[in-house]
Amino acid sequence: MDNVQFFHYLLTLMAGACVLTWLADRVAFPPALALLVGGCCAALIGGYSPEIDPGLVLAAVLPPLLMSSAFYTAWDDFRREVGPIISLALGAVLFTTVVVAAVVHAVNLSLPWSACFALGAIVSPPDAVAAKAILLRNPLPARLLTTLEGESLVNDASGLLLYQIAILSASTTSITLVRGGSLFISLTAIGIAVGALSGTVMTWLIARMEDVAIGITVTFIMAWASYALAEKMGGSGVLAVVTCGLILGICQHRIFGASMRLKAKATWEAVEFVLNSLVFILIGLALRGIMVRMQQQDSLLIDGLKMALPAIVATFVARLVWVGVTMYVPGQLLKKTNPIREWTLREAVILSWAGIRGVVTLVAALALPTDFPARDLIVFSAFALIISTLVIQGGTLSLLIRLIRIRPVGRQTMSELEARSKTFNAALQELSTRKTGSDNVDDVALERLLDEYKVRVGNNERAHREGAAQAEVRARQLRLELDMVGVSRRELLELKDAGRIDDVVLHRIEAELDFEEMRLLRLLEP
Repeated sequence: MDNVQFFHYLLTLMAGACVLTWLADRVAFPPALALLVGGCCAALIGGYSPEIDPGLVLAAVLPPLLMSSAFYTAWDDFRREVGPIISLALGAVLFTTVVVAAVVHAVNLSLPWSACFALGAIVSPPDAVAAKAILLRNPLPARLLTTLEGESLVNDASGLLLYQIAILSASTTSITLVRGGSLFISLTAIGIAVGALSGTVMTWLIARMEDVAIGITVTFIMAWASYALAEKMGGSGVLAVVTCGLILGICQHRIFGASMRLKAKATWEAVEFVLNSLVFILIGLALRGIMVRMQQQDSLLIDGLKMALPAIVATFVARLVWVGVTMYVPGQLLKKTNPIREWTLREAVILSWAGIRGVVTLVAALALPTDFPARDLIVFSAFALIISTLVIQGGTLSLLIRLIRIRPVGRQTMSELEARSKTFNAALQELSTRKTGSDNVDDVALERLLDEYKVRVGNNERAHREGAAQAEVRARQLRLELDMVGVSRRELLELKDAGRIDDVVLHRIEAELDFEEMRLLRLLEP
């Protein structure tokens, strides 16, 4: 297969990924599992198993995914739940790595410790983003979602740090606990320093850019550049990207314009979908070669199951034990002195069962050096674990939430409706001031704008004060406005079809209608 054929092959795979994802959403099936199965089927039908460069997978695919997760992290919520997040993202990851390595080695005494620890590090970080897609369909405490999202952000870094140490241990016999600890510290310190510098430079650059396309391109370049620079300096590229993304996410509200925010969000969502889809499909394709080699040697398949099954059990049990012993039990002991920080049994159950593995595990498995000990067995085991968590945990998480009847708790902050009414009221007060204090204001335009803001403030205040009934009245008004946008759009297209407006006018008015439609759809979100 030459380069052109391979390019067309990738396009076909992406088209298939779009169809599979759409079908999975329609039948409430985990999209990641559908893509994995699709990749396996494509490999079996097409008979093609690509040779994937391990380094390229890690360096090209992972940085944008990490940057996107870090950029959209709610920083204030993250800081509020930093204790549970660190417990899961560092403690649970290390505990899972050790437990998986110990159990797998106990069952497979001939396996080197480096392979066991590499597998433990690969499967240790859950993909809470995959779980979030399921969790968002159910009403849950905001604290629970924040903890899972924060865990997903930091545990990728800690898991891949352990992964790097495991790979280094396979190439040298002189690594000790002290050397491993010092390596962990140096990787962390250099990675964070490079990420902080990259984030600071990027915020300075973007704040001075007027071209939105260039600004968005710079965010992608910096994701790859911060990763590569940290790796070149002997630090953690993962931590560099996460730190850079966090800084940019915190500063975005000051340095991004409205157009930049809207276009960047759409661009990053599309790229994230493409990369996620490609990774899941590529692992399915790559497994064909592994399965062929296992079929040629029956002992390899047996060895793969002997490695995969203990790893699956150990991974499930390790998270259950960690959440129970370090989060639920201490909360119960201290609930009389600090009941706000207590984790209820229902919340602990969901935290334990939301350990779905996903794209980071896939990328790390694919990125193992080709000469790494037991590489085929590790990739097979990682694949089996992802399938298991997607089917067992992903398939039952919604049912579990309904069975234990977990409910959101009341928020201490003001509601969205109240915040919106206060925001619009500030503009209303400013308009009233300008009306009385300036002679250079168009009275007719000012009165119309005052009426518009009074309506906005009144609608939000009534919806906040009167609850569901008024909220439904407001929703009907918004849906009516949305219908009118559709009427305007149809008229605009009829004018274009009749040749009465040119393309420039079409695109300008269409963009205004698009923004209005986005605003109304956002207000109609539950």
